[in-house]
Amino acid sequence: MHRVVITGMGTISPFGVTVNALRNGLNEGRSGLKYDEVLKFVVGAVPGERVEDRWSAGQQREMSRASMFALVASEEAISQANAENIDHEETIVNIGTCMSDLEHIGETAQKVREGQSRRVSPYFVPRILNNLPAGYVAMKYKMRGGVEATSTACATGLHCIGNAFQSIQYGNCRRALAGAVECALNPISLAGFDRMRALARGEDPEISRPFDKKRAGFVMSEGVGIVFMERLEDAEARGATILAEVLGYGISSDCYHISTPDPSAIGAVLSMRRAIGNANLDPIQIGYVNAHATSTPNGDSVEAEAVRKVFPNLNMSVSSIKGHIGHLLGAAGSVEAIATICAMNDSMKPGNRNLEQSEEDSGLNLLRENQKWEEPNGQPRISICNSFGFGATNASLILKQF
Repeated sequence: MHRVVITGMGTISPFGVTVNALRNGLNEGRSGLKYDEVLKFVVGAVPGERVEDRWSAGQQREMSRASMFALVASEEAISQANAENIDHEETIVNIGTCMSDLEHIGETAQKVREGQSRRVSPYFVPRILNNLPAGYVAMKYKMRGGVEATSTACATGLHCIGNAFQSIQYGNCRRALAGAVECALNPISLAGFDRMRALARGEDPEISRPFDKKRAGFVMSEGVGIVFMERLEDAEARGATILAEVLGYGISSDCYHISTPDPSAIGAVLSMRRAIGNANLDPIQIGYVNAHATSTPNGDSVEAEAVRKVFPNLNMSVSSIKGHIGHLLGAAGSVEAIATICAMNDSMKPGNRNLEQSEEDSGLNLLRENQKWEEPNGQPRISICNSFGFGATNASLILKQF
């Protein structure tokens, strides 16, 4: 059994390109959400430069936007880990996504319906395959350990990191590039989620309100989160800067409903307890819960109940950063894991933006603003991150400051 550490991170988020953009936005308590006049929803779009413009017109025809996002974030993670010149024969890639490019699929379907099949792009299939972002990254860096693309709706990011963690832990590979990407801000996706009554409606950028009484749905965002992980002994041997250690990973299924969590909170409880058990920890050792809480009435309340059951009589700090950056669907867990690592290293727990009144306060320390992170007796900071997805799928990951 190998200890597994994170030595590099890369993100694109509604705060911009790079981890520092995410870190600064959260530390300053800002929002990256805006009302889009074209889409007619508040969304978390990536500001500033068009990431696609880093590629030629020909490359843009070949690659999906998700593949481009994955390449940019992977480059940042590998650069931070100083791993450009490592022999990646035993490096796996697990970069997943929740949704394919529905807009491209819709446009192509229209051509076929109109009898214009010869105008269908020869890159149509590669652009919609969920494993292609991982494939492009593996090809660029000659990572021959294997290519995977776990896809579990909004739990995708944590499942990708957790599965890669276990592959290293059990000796199936020496290192991994893992995380998830989501580029689904288009009218088709928004219409689908809106018909499910999952989205927050209105023009106010502050409508993403995790745990708040006024919450009425999530805000859809785009981005990517990628981490570079390796065996502790390898990281130390090459003098890498270690950002965090992955201690445990747990998964579960509610077995209740495709989009509504079990009111008993059994799925979330099992996921967290299994991660804690996998890490061989006592719940009292965990100082912060980075909640999945998407700003939906049922989801937030069930997760709050789960935290109360897993951490009884403990004044846990709990927050969701979806009030700041919205819900990145499949990429949510990996971006939030990176935000949690930044919080541990910056000694600053992010608050729940837009939390004014809550029905979930009982027994929980729901942070209303950023809070300085202090641990007694100089103990290392330990956090648990949650991600729960449609299809009744759950994942929890435990991270420790190194």
